[in-house]
Parts: sequence; structure tokens; C-alpha cells
Amino acid sequence: MRPPAKQYAPHAPHATVPWWDDKDTPDKQSGTSSPHARAEYATLKAFLNGYMLEVTAGAVIARQGAAPSVLEFDLPQSFARLRVAVRHWSITGPHDFGALYLCNEECGHWQRASVAEVLPMLVRDCFARHGTSDGPKLQELLRRILNSYDQIAKSCAWAEGLPSTPAEFLAAEQSLIFGHWLHPTPKSREGMTDWQAASYAPEFRGRFQLRFFAAHDSIALNGSTGSVSAQDMIRQIPGLDLASFALRPDEHLLPMHPLQAEALCLQPAVQALLACGQLRDLGPSGVPFAATSSVRTVYAPGCPWMFKFSLPVKITNSQRINLHHELEAGVVMARLLNTTGFLNQQPRFGVINDPGFMSLTLPGQRESGFEVIIRENPFERETAPVVTVAALTADPANGGRSMLARLVAKTAARNHMSDGQAAKRWFGAYLGCALHPALALYDKFGIALEAHQQNSLLDVREGFPIRYLFRDNQGYYIADSHIDALAQLEPRVTALKSVCYPEAEIRDRFGYYLILNQVFSVISRLSRDGLATETELLSQLRQALHQARATHRGLAKRFADHLLHAPELTFKGNLLTRVHNVDELRADGEKAIYVHRKNPLVSEAAAPAAAVPHVNA
Repeated sequence: MRPPAKQYAPHAPHATVPWWDDKDTPDKQSGTSSPHARAEYATLKAFLNGYMLEVTAGAVIARQGAAPSVLEFDLPQSFARLRVAVRHWSITGPHDFGALYLCNEECGHWQRASVAEVLPMLVRDCFARHGTSDGPKLQELLRRILNSYDQIAKSCAWAEGLPSTPAEFLAAEQSLIFGHWLHPTPKSREGMTDWQAASYAPEFRGRFQLRFFAAHDSIALNGSTGSVSAQDMIRQIPGLDLASFALRPDEHLLPMHPLQAEALCLQPAVQALLACGQLRDLGPSGVPFAATSSVRTVYAPGCPWMFKFSLPVKITNSQRINLHHELEAGVVMARLLNTTGFLNQQPRFGVINDPGFMSLTLPGQRESGFEVIIRENPFERETAPVVTVAALTADPANGGRSMLARLVAKTAARNHMSDGQAAKRWFGAYLGCALHPALALYDKFGIALEAHQQNSLLDVREGFPIRYLFRDNQGYYIADSHIDALAQLEPRVTALKSVCYPEAEIRDRFGYYLILNQVFSVISRLSRDGLATETELLSQLRQALHQARATHRGLAKRFADHLLHAPELTFKGNLLTRVHNVDELRADGEKAIYVHRKNPLVSEAAAPAAAVPHVNA
């Protein structure tokens, strides 16, 4: 039985102090709250934002101006209702939350609740609303939520007292304490112990040597774009003791992440190769490397290459492995992009290619686990002023202002303008680097990029963005309509079936990654930091899309039309992907679950004051 609505307030119904007054809650991620409190709030924030987008937006109980200030959710599986205070409401990014209150059928009145009480209720509700009460899947999701919380708490504790992260390459790569705001388990990492994380997890800023193997020609597999062989790329790692390796003429040198090497050497097939001498374990060598934000791609200053490994670790959704088809895809796409000449015509836009690979072939295994992707390293210094959009827009670990807000303020002072003026100019320069060239590439060659925050880097040496760089050989979509024309430039592109899609599917994926995940994160961050309103920045984005619509006549024009006029846009449903236990890296076409929400580019143009996200999962 529902309690009467008038009983919702712990204080008197007509009290002037709002019932959601939560000055005692550690939910501001401030430097004065404990690491565990900050981790607890970050865990709630990530989960509840995904729940509102993918499951139910709840009911608005109170507003502050046009924005909701209190939301209510029915949780029938727990015989309760939940009310959540909203500290900050966003139409493009994450909401911030305050106090939690529960009302169950037994007590009939509202009581203050903890995150630990509320999260299991929300998880049960997710499964119930989607027609499943699968115990093992539910327990697995809860376990990963707790694991993510634990990782965040340890990272927050370690980061206490560290200086604010500067806008520099390696420091920014290692600064993502809280993970992606729209993932239910943003920092879940299973298969890596605490003592291993101290060396191999980016948040702890450890360094480690790679472990090397010598593989006989008969089992070695490698490839490159042709200008430099994969073996020559590997030999360019600084500090290698090549003399001690004593490589034979019929052997290939193969680097491995030490964590992956340890796991591989426990496999009977690998032990047999070591026993017969077809594979030799050469041990650690070379300069120390550091993990970048993806954990499995490693970087060393002064080395011309980065290396992307498979790891025996489940990160967020999946165990991260290099699939066989991805090895060749990186080489083919590097050749194709070079042949088009597009990048030479776009000085403000670049791609960090994966021009080489190395692996072993083992009987009966498509992936041996030894797959290594060799990536260009355009950053000679770890302090290069090139940072991911994810790091720029992330919540700071110890409170204070975001990296983007500090960068804008510094740039404003240097250029003698207000922070607000600098923010709008910064956003315009960003769109010029990140949006317009990406649309031109799509329009002319039918190539769309999986340009999410973590794959997107900006050169901010002048404060304002002067160049955008895309990375990740898993992140290409080629329109079916353009495959024949591209095959004239690079015949091997026809073999990349895994990246060829119809226009409608590319529209949704490209729209999610480029706009909703990346551009909206910048809009949301600038607004949250008080540098501009979402309405102002959405207007700038609309103007940029109208410009693209006028400039292009094909794919990009139709894509811009969709963004400007579609009543709803498509979001990747990370929470429902977990509820249904979909491993998108293993699924057909690497398909996750997608949901829909009201398009802020349309709703804000028509009625700014009434923009409340709509969920249609």
C-alpha cells in the first residue's frame, strides 16, 4: 500500500528547509571527504545515470526553476519507493545527485537511505523490468559494481595529496579515476591483483619492462604497412639487450605484457612450445613502459611505437583481447588512409595508425593470446600537451575544478578575456578540429570513426585546441555504399567485413560516439563548471551542423540532417548490455544494446525550459 503523498517529507510538509538538504552527505567528490565516500558517490552516480537513461527516468516530484530537483522511482521488487535529490541536472551529460530516501510499505514513511541499501534495489529492478530474474547474472553485476567501487576507492586514496593533473599526455592518460559516467561498472577490473595493479594499472602510475620471446619462423605471424617491418618496429624499442637475446636467423622477436606473458606460460600448448624450443622466453628487457587509459596499450617516452596487448583481465564488460581480424584491419586502414591523401589535406585532424602486428599461430586457436598491435607514438615526451577528451571532461579525483575548466581559465588569462568568452571560443575551436574533419572524411570516403572520449585526443599546446587525433583500429565503420570505390584505392579493404555497415546503422553508432559520447561530454563539462550554459553550446553545435549540411551533399549531409531533426537519438545501453550479459567484443558485429532518448538539439531549439530526458528502451 502506498503512503499518502503528504508523508514524503521527513521534515514538516511545509518546512522552508528542503527535505533533500544534504550538507552532511559526501557526494561532492571534494577533497575533504574520504576516498570511500567519494567512491561510493561515484558508483551511485554512474549507475543511477545509466538507470535513468536505459530503464526509467522516474517521476519529477519537485523542481528548482525548470530543472528537476527531486525524482521518485517505484521499486516494486523491493516493496519500496526511492526519492533522490538532484544537485545538478544536465540535458547532455550526467546528473549529480544528493540525499537518498526510501519509503517501504511496512513503515509507510520516508527514511534516509545509504548507497549500499539503494544499489541492490536498483539492480533487482533492472532485471525485473527486462523480464529476467537470473540469479547468477544479477549477482555478477552486483559483484562488478562492488569491484568497481573498490577500485575507485583505492585510486582515490592513492591520489590524495597528488597535484592537480596537468594537461599533458601521460598524466592525463593516468588520471581517469572514476571512469565513464554512463557505465554501471566504470572501473571494474577482474583478474588483476592489487600488487599487480600497482605496476600495471594506469591510475597508480607504475612502470614496467616488457617481457620478450623468440618465436620460430614456422609459428610466427607478422605484418605491416610495408614501409617498416613489424620486426624492425619491435627492435626500435630503446634499451633492448639484443646481444643477450642471441636470436637465430629463423627466429622472430615478440614483446609481451608481463601479465599476459605469465598467463600464457601456464597454458599447456605454450609450455610444449617452450619445451621443444620453438618458443624461447627471453625475459624482461628494454625501457620501462606505462599503461595508458585503456590499461592494455602501453607507452614509453622516446619509443617510436606504442603496443596494444591482450590481457587476462575483464575490464568493465569484457576480457580485452586483440582479435585476429583486428590485426589486419589496423594495417589495411593505415594503408587506405594514407592512399586517400585525406589527412594531408587536414592539418587540424590526424589518425594515430596501427601499422604493424605480431602474433603466433597455435593449432586449433584463432587467437593464440600472443597478438600484439603496434601503434604509432607521435608523442616524444610524456609531457606532450595532447590529452584525451575523457581526461579533460572527467570529474577531478580530489575535488576542485576539472582539467578542462583549469585549461580554459589559463587560456582566458593568457588572451585577456573572460572565462565565459574563452569557453565559447574553446568550444568553437574544438568543433573545428574534431567535428568538421570527421564529417568530411565520412562524406567523401564513407569512413566513420568510433570517436568516443577515450579515443579522442586534443593538442592544447596553445590553450585552445589546434589539432584532433583519433586512435583505435577497432573504431572504423565503412559505409557499404563506398566499399567498391575504396577497394580501388586499397583492394584488401573488401576483406574487412567486420567494419562494413549500412548507412542507417553507421548513423546511429557514429552519432552516439562522435556527438552524444564525445561532443556532449564537452558541453556538459563546460556547463557544470559554470563556463557556459548547455543552451548556448548546443546552439553553437547546431550552427556547426548547419554548416556541415550546407558544405556536404552525401553521407555527412544526411547525418547532419538526422542530428538536427530526429526527435530521438540513439545511446549505447551499457547497463542493459550488462543485464543481458552481452559481451559486445564477442557478439555478432560487436553489437551492444542501444536505447533512445529525446534529442537535445531539437528540444532545446524548440523549448529550452522544458528539456527533460525521455527514455525509450
